[in-house]
Amino acid sequence: MHRLRTSATLRQLPRAFSYSIPRRNLIATPSRFNSSVEPDSHDRLEEAVAPGVAHLLHVPQESSSSKGDVQNTISDVARSKTRADGILKVGKKESVWAGKEELYLHIDNSTTIKLPYTYLRDSCQCAVCKDQHSKQRSFRTSDIPKDIAPSWINWDGKRLSVRWANDIGGSEAVHESTWDRDFLKKPIFNTHRQHWSANCKPIMWGRAYMERSQHWVSYPDYTADDSKFATAMKQLQRLGLIFVKDVPDSRSMVEAIATRMGPLRNTFYGSTFDVRTVPEAINVAYTNQFLGFHMDLMYMNEPPGYQLLHCLENSCSGGESLFADTFSAAKVMKDRYPEEYKVLCDQRLGYEYRHKDHIYYNERPVFELDSDTDELRHVNYSPPFQSPLPPRDGNGHDTESVNKLRNALAKFTSIIDNEKHIFELKLNPGDCVIFDNRRIVHARREFNASVGSRWLAGAYVDTDALLSRFAVCKNQHPYVWTKKAQKGVVENNRDNN
Repeated sequence: MHRLRTSATLRQLPRAFSYSIPRRNLIATPSRFNSSVEPDSHDRLEEAVAPGVAHLLHVPQESSSSKGDVQNTISDVARSKTRADGILKVGKKESVWAGKEELYLHIDNSTTIKLPYTYLRDSCQCAVCKDQHSKQRSFRTSDIPKDIAPSWINWDGKRLSVRWANDIGGSEAVHESTWDRDFLKKPIFNTHRQHWSANCKPIMWGRAYMERSQHWVSYPDYTADDSKFATAMKQLQRLGLIFVKDVPDSRSMVEAIATRMGPLRNTFYGSTFDVRTVPEAINVAYTNQFLGFHMDLMYMNEPPGYQLLHCLENSCSGGESLFADTFSAAKVMKDRYPEEYKVLCDQRLGYEYRHKDHIYYNERPVFELDSDTDELRHVNYSPPFQSPLPPRDGNGHDTESVNKLRNALAKFTSIIDNEKHIFELKLNPGDCVIFDNRRIVHARREFNASVGSRWLAGAYVDTDALLSRFAVCKNQHPYVWTKKAQKGVVENNRDNN
């Protein structure tokens, strides 16, 4: 074991860099230096990096308990011309440090990342570790030896390669893992994150924007033109609302449109359903009455992600469809009424469906945030099926919290009920609307059922299916998904304010 040359190592560090630790990733470093570092090492390190960040770097050192481990700095190991287990080889000596249980990679002038050996080994995507056909892993995380360590490392500034000593199964065969720089710096495990690309973020709209820029695609293009279908899917992801036109006059068409996106979601209403006036209706949607803004099936554990309504007949007077973007309303609340916004993030509403053959109940906040990013993930709002207010935190009700909730809901409803936020149209036979049921609230004006008829065929598709479809479209038609944001976005923000 070579003695650590601390001074020489520190001179190899960049003169200055800023260091930040993003939430929940593997960019991290020890919180303090090991007390066995030479007294002047700390001073030298502070001279080598930006003030106030010296504690973020780790300089491995020799210890009596680490004999036989890969514990030397890269510069020391590279100077070694003879080692029983071979030379630990690197491309850029000043950019990599090998510790006892982790690797430190100075990836650019602003970032040094800590990569535990267990994490690196677990993330290997080679053909031995991940079947290239089934895409399934051939090992378990628990199979990785506790003392796994590199026997060889190479970093060329773009790719890191590691050969492992004492690998899984104790095999003597050489196993080499490689990772690209981009993955090491900012791995994207969840490709469904809306914020991963600026061109995939939701466009928050109001009436003026949607009247100018609603997206229509013909049924033949939707079913047969993959590029136009991908464009429609991008607009569905961004706007939460699109329309298909020229749909053949057949009750089965709603299923054909839905299954182009993913499997049908079956509910107690059936795999598809009809919206038309019936006597003694079990749902107000099956009457000719005014139907206020709501989302469907909020009382289920997993409400349907997307809804389709195909117009087959609509010769009655009235019956216009209304839509509003709750993401836009949430942004207005967050900007103008932050206290009320927080109430709707924290307090839950109960939703219920209680009939002879079906009893459902669930509680959820109006604004449902992503637990990792705090970005708005879903909105949950359905007054027709709202239950009495559930007790907060199981401690009953108090006047202050109930009043705050009422006031926050009043702010929210005043925004979505404002004509500036409502997009209205009357669906004609052959039109089909598709919308995000966890973002877009929909409503219907009263209609005269004594003259003419109104008949829509409906279906649901789950969020998982659409997230998968969006990701596939991104991969197969990247030019569609990398187009610059529409000019109307800035104008839309002005319209909504």
